[in-house]
Amino acid sequence: MKTDDLRIVKTRPLLAPAILAEEIPLTETASTRVYEARRAIEAILDGKDARLLMVVGPCSVHDTKAALEYASKLKPIADALSDSLLVVMRV
Repeated sequence: MKTDDLRIVKTRPLLAPAILAEEIPLTETASTRVYEARRAIEAILDGKDARLLMVVGPCSVHDTKAALEYASKLKPIADALSDSLLVVMRV
């Protein structure tokens, strides 16, 4: 008796990361932001930065408009708490 994929109507393959990166290249501004965020996270995890790290947000983004709205609401809160917390949006 077949038990796999009983409720799957349709699938489509995901784009390879290299193809996606080529189609939507990272801007210099975004690249700098990612680099700085990773350095800040590393400093917190290494104990060189006393702030707490908070990773918040949806577990996946299937609605980009909603994710951007969430980010726009999160940014001022993250900025206001930046002395004691590093708030990173999970995407």
